[in-house]
Amino acid sequence: MKIAIEELASCSGCTIAILDLHEALLDILGKAEIVYAPVIMDVKEPPEGIDIAFVTGAVRNEENQERLRKIRKRAKTVVALGTCACYGGISGLSMLFNREDLFNYVFRGVETVKPDGVIPTDVPPFLYRAFAVGDLVKVDYYITGCPPKEMYLKKILPALVSGEPLALSKKSVCSECDRIMGAHENWQLRRRHEGIPDREHCLLGQGYLCLGAVTFGRCGASCPHSNVPCHGCNGPSLDILREPCRDIYNMMIRRIADLTDKPEAEIEKGIYDIAHTFYPFTIGSLIMEDKGISKIRDLIKERNI
Repeated sequence: MKIAIEELASCSGCTIAILDLHEALLDILGKAEIVYAPVIMDVKEPPEGIDIAFVTGAVRNEENQERLRKIRKRAKTVVALGTCACYGGISGLSMLFNREDLFNYVFRGVETVKPDGVIPTDVPPFLYRAFAVGDLVKVDYYITGCPPKEMYLKKILPALVSGEPLALSKKSVCSECDRIMGAHENWQLRRRHEGIPDREHCLLGQGYLCLGAVTFGRCGASCPHSNVPCHGCNGPSLDILREPCRDIYNMMIRRIADLTDKPEAEIEKGIYDIAHTFYPFTIGSLIMEDKGISKIRDLIKERNI
């Protein structure tokens, strides 16, 4: 069994998540060999005859696209590993700005740039947008997470290597949260820095924009357990993916309306920075953008002038 890990536009956190399996990784390596993984070994090109290729990161430039197509040709099974690979991830937020503005900021607008302010010409050309891996090639399995959590990788990876079926939860983050849900009167939207949330009750009910209801689980609700609202890093819940009339934004507005005494139109007036609060991990996904009710397409047009 030959395993490869390809890195595209990402932070390499998903590869590190595999290394964080520690001793459990040794059990996997007893049955399989990692033949290509740029972050952890010095192999320049993926070999032929790969059994399972894990692809991390989004596709943002021509090199990403070329490497993705190559690994797809050379691997029997391709797994999109992590939310960037599954839904475009944080790299998708770059679509809110044009290429010139991005490069000017990165190479001239921050304190750590070189004094000459020269923008390199030897970097791979940007594609016109960011893509999730499944937007460009056939993907056999998706493992979401930013990064995927160790408790689930310990179950998923051995099953993939051995070819055994595996049953895991398909519910949202809310299903893993231990907070008390209930109706709330005089609800007001709060920014994360405003006050300290009550540890026992639903964060959304307290006014904090917690996306647990519209986010795929398998993270153990780690953020709500730490008194931090869920910001959706595991990608959309399965009901949103399956239903054309459901989107992260409209389902969150509906959820808030169900919890409070406010009409949806009034709730929407108080919503701030839709791109970064509702779509920070999914704005680069064609699947999510193509939903007729999604706000992604309008956000890109509005900001990328």
